[in-house]
Amino acid sequence: MNFLRDIINRLYSAWCIVIFFVVIFFQMLGFIAISVLPERRRTVACYRVARAVATAWFFLCGYKIVIEGEEKIDHTQTYMFVCNHSNMLDLPMIAYFLQHYYKSLAKKELKYVPIMGYLLRTSSLLVDRSNPESRRHTTEQVVKLMMQGLSILIFPEGTRNKTGRPLKDFYSGAFRTAIMAQVPVQPFVFLDHHALQPVHGYRFHPGTLRVRVLEAIPTAGLHLDDADALQQEVYRLMETTILTEDKDFKG
Repeated sequence: MNFLRDIINRLYSAWCIVIFFVVIFFQMLGFIAISVLPERRRTVACYRVARAVATAWFFLCGYKIVIEGEEKIDHTQTYMFVCNHSNMLDLPMIAYFLQHYYKSLAKKELKYVPIMGYLLRTSSLLVDRSNPESRRHTTEQVVKLMMQGLSILIFPEGTRNKTGRPLKDFYSGAFRTAIMAQVPVQPFVFLDHHALQPVHGYRFHPGTLRVRVLEAIPTAGLHLDDADALQQEVYRLMETTILTEDKDFKG
């Protein structure tokens, strides 16, 4: 029986991966089609294309989506969005639920990934974390864009969490730039993702994916000296939510 379940899961996982690349190909075609639009209209159109693609993938793979607290996001407000990074399910979840005027920050190395690299160059800001000059330039660019009304999304853990802990340690960049731009930090957490796509492999399991939007934390009046305290507050809020709500972590 275990052997049969393993075979079925291998077939299901292969199906999820094949369908992922199929829908990503159509997403690339959509991004090419809207590339002639002005910047803001192009960015908003990217969200709609990405959501359609994510919706198709979740439906074809049998996932159910639950969004909790979406009303806490004010779509007239500029935010620094931060969230946990569990596994490969996070990106389509973001594309599905976060229909806001924003760009994400991504590792420069990802631009060399076929198809995915093109999508990231179109929809994200790329940073070379090994290059101090690149990090400095990206920080200036992020602050400038947020002051112009564009929200930014950053995984403060830096990469997928493979530690077995609820969260990896956070980098400080998201919190420092939020203070510099005086925009609120808007955290959200993915729940129940770990068992549905184990981070150390390429297996997928059908089930329910949840995202919980937490309370935004204002930065008005804060200074860079407050960045560590802000980072710790956001970490505590996200970690507590995962420990009490995520079935893979709660006791």
